[in-house]
Amino acid sequence: MDDEGAGLGEAATEGAAGAPLRRPRRTAGKVQAARRAAATALIMDHAEALFAERGYGVPLSEVAQHAGVDTALLRYYFGDKAGLFRAVFKRRGPVINELRLKAMAEYRRASGGAMTLEGIIDAFVRPSLEKAAEDEGWRNYMAIVAYVNSSRGELDRLMSETFDHVSRELIADMRTILPAASEDELYWGYHFLTGAFTFSLGQTGRIDHVSEGRVSSQDMMAIADRLPVVLAAGIRAICQRPG
Repeated sequence: MDDEGAGLGEAATEGAAGAPLRRPRRTAGKVQAARRAAATALIMDHAEALFAERGYGVPLSEVAQHAGVDTALLRYYFGDKAGLFRAVFKRRGPVINELRLKAMAEYRRASGGAMTLEGIIDAFVRPSLEKAAEDEGWRNYMAIVAYVNSSRGELDRLMSETFDHVSRELIADMRTILPAASEDELYWGYHFLTGAFTFSLGQTGRIDHVSEGRVSSQDMMAIADRLPVVLAAGIRAICQRPG
């Protein structure tokens, strides 16, 4: 059989005894899926960087220009800008949720029933801060989370559907640690916690200016070491106020 006739879906090779061995070629569908995955990942990487810098107002045409593709391709893959933004937001969300839930579960086991606010808050916030310290892609994503958490409407709903189940686990742990606290104060505690947390994820540079460069809003490990201490003290204080 000549080379062309060796098979449309198979490639022929010879074994040690000269007998032909056949191995499957990658099908056209697999190649197409791989190309699509690479193209969408490239587009989302560029969109992520632009959304992190300027929020939702970035036009699709600018994303396409930065990614080096036609705007029509973005519409083909994502439909419109809302679809692209959602895809960008959803891409890393499950990854960080898995890390946070794992850290919280491990802390519960390690605490032996003696959880502290500092400990459970650390387990809740540190995985995100560690990922933000890893590379630019994760820093961009965390800046988008900060932007979405301070937004209303559809973006607020996107935040809720992505992260609420993890937040409810945190609040349940807070309730266990502070059994005498009122439900209102626990929710207010969570409100201030998530506000300070996501503001820190935003890397705004505000503290850089105020401190004249002494500390940096991008120093995620410095934030991770301090944020649980500050937040736990504040939540404990409002929950223990006289009624």
